[in-house]
Amino acid sequence: MIGKIFEAASIEEAGFDPALAVLRLSRRFSPARVEAARQLALRGPIRSPRYAHLRPILDTGQDKTGHAPEEPEGDDGGYVRGSAYYARGIR
Repeated sequence: MIGKIFEAASIEEAGFDPALAVLRLSRRFSPARVEAARQLALRGPIRSPRYAHLRPILDTGQDKTGHAPEEPEGDDGGYVRGSAYYARGIR
């Protein structure tokens, strides 16, 4: 994963901080959990997972289950306040 971070960086120095942030995760979480989160993140569509991708996986325990929770299928937005709000009291 560290290699992928440096591959994505335009210059080598730009990869130092993201790489160190990922390595610092092993201070709070066990190395086995960090490795499991890394594998889970690399299976997804993200080409270069970073701290911001790994931390939520570790915080929610997805690394223990081995899969990310499925996102609920919802509508594409729409009106959330109801017709009475948009009618401004006119019926």
